[in-house]
Amino acid sequence: MTSQVIVPHRPGPLVDVPDEDGSGPAEPQTGLVGVPEIVLAVGGGALLAAVVLTGLPRWLSVVAVACLALGLALPAHAALLMAVRRRGDRRRGETLGRGVVLDVSAPSVRRLVTAYRRLERTADAGMPRDVGHLALTEVAVSLAGRAPEAADEEYVTSRAEAVSALADRLADGPVRPVELAGADSLARIKALLA
Repeated sequence: MTSQVIVPHRPGPLVDVPDEDGSGPAEPQTGLVGVPEIVLAVGGGALLAAVVLTGLPRWLSVVAVACLALGLALPAHAALLMAVRRRGDRRRGETLGRGVVLDVSAPSVRRLVTAYRRLERTADAGMPRDVGHLALTEVAVSLAGRAPEAADEEYVTSRAEAVSALADRLADGPVRPVELAGADSLARIKALLA
């Protein structure tokens, strides 16, 4: 399990947050063409023209083509790396836009996520799964992508215990449909467990 998951806007499977494509120190950060590339390309082109037009030794054409190729290949490689990085960033942005990020590094949050995944795997979970998703969403919105602090632990733990109890109850058989009163997940879970 990664240290962060995305809680989708609607009940459904949790999505692992994709890794950021880190740019290494050797990758260019600005312009694609620098002085060395220009010198190699222009010098290689000029040398090739001189070999053809003035009758210089033919072996110099190999050197000219090599310089020209290096002068053009380095910017092409840099452009390819930029395109790959942009594509990865776009995919990451699209994935992050599908829900709310939840840091699962704390044991209480991991327990909540595990209980929700148990609800997801249960056949005909319906209403209990929706209520479990509400609890997960409440925690994700409250934490806003960070790990819970001491003040948040009770909030997270109460929801983790409630969703875990609901998953345990659902494992014993279906719950009776009830009118779900209350706006928060704890009240709804208590109604389902009653």
